[in-house]
Amino acid sequence: MDWEACKREWLSTLLSVKEKIVELHMREMLEFGEPISRYYRKYQRQQQMGIQGMLTEAFQQLFSAEKEYEQYVQALSAEAYIWGERWAHENIPKEVLLEVLFNLRENAFNEVSRCCEASQVKEALLSRLYHILNVRYHHTIRGYLASKDQMISHLHQQKMGVMGQMAAGMAHEIRNPLAAFHGFLQLMNQSVENTSEEMNREQFAKYIQICQHEVQSLEKLVTSFLILARKNEHLQKRNEAVALRPLLEHVHVLARHYVIEKDVFLTFHYDEGTNLVWAIPSHVEQICLNLIKNALDAVGTYGRVVVSTGFQPQESHVTVTIEDNGCGISQQRLKHLFEPFYTTKEKGTGIGLSVCKKLIEEMDGKIIVESKEGIGTKVEIRLTAVTFTAPNPESGHAPG
Repeated sequence: MDWEACKREWLSTLLSVKEKIVELHMREMLEFGEPISRYYRKYQRQQQMGIQGMLTEAFQQLFSAEKEYEQYVQALSAEAYIWGERWAHENIPKEVLLEVLFNLRENAFNEVSRCCEASQVKEALLSRLYHILNVRYHHTIRGYLASKDQMISHLHQQKMGVMGQMAAGMAHEIRNPLAAFHGFLQLMNQSVENTSEEMNREQFAKYIQICQHEVQSLEKLVTSFLILARKNEHLQKRNEAVALRPLLEHVHVLARHYVIEKDVFLTFHYDEGTNLVWAIPSHVEQICLNLIKNALDAVGTYGRVVVSTGFQPQESHVTVTIEDNGCGISQQRLKHLFEPFYTTKEKGTGIGLSVCKKLIEEMDGKIIVESKEGIGTKVEIRLTAVTFTAPNPESGHAPG
């Protein structure tokens, strides 16, 4: 086969057909439906230029000498594999990739077949074209699937690592209350069996009280874990218009015993602006108590924790800020602060902040943490303010 002579006769014809192939392909992909049409609308210009370049190169290589053609096909395999990896990393759906490659291959083969219908070199040209298109198709798919396998494997390893970390954290936190529970049950059992001595009712009641406290700790841990595991399910609780100040005053009362235990100063300051927010009362209470307790743990004796509210009318949200002058948190630790079972405290579970973030997100709010080592930490909760619009005279209803 004299490929050089064939090139002089057919290359310009094939290059002119290229525009029709690209036009057909682009039109059919744009009309195909989701998600292919969406992808092509987004990357229409890039796809058009890329396909034109690919076809130009393929048509030129159709007429290469045997050795040069083999080298091209080998290089094409590696190039197509890399393109497949890129498609995978761009998270382009598999269905898009398969349909694009199939449609392009079909249109290119059909149009070249039509333009050289009566030619003696038709069979040789179509054989090489079929080979080139198949190599590109096959190795692009290989690269895509291999990359997806690696990504899946990596995600699986990450998932197993997180599960292992969570399991270890849960086991550690459950073991301590169970050990105490088991120990005091043994003591109570010995008291009951030892009939030679009069039972110390006060001591016995104290053992029971400790056991009850440990059971409550386990219940809180399991509840927190279930909150973290909850994903986009239908929630029983919904946002409602909540008067923030009375809620925070109740939190202040509940937090007082923490202050007495550690001898620190806890103060509340309330903004005179709007006091209504869209929230779930129990969520706000749990979040604020957790954050206040964290702040109290971070300060030393006679340290200060200040809780304040503010109204941001431009952004239509109310802030609750908990600020302390404690030890602070390093920038490195701040990056991991909301990860489950990650804790900066010696006796912490690492669940509290993760639960806070989850509960705040369920109320469509935000949490922002700023901290400097040796200076203190500031945590800001942002909740949507309840705003009232003027009544519509035609509706006959007052604003809700």
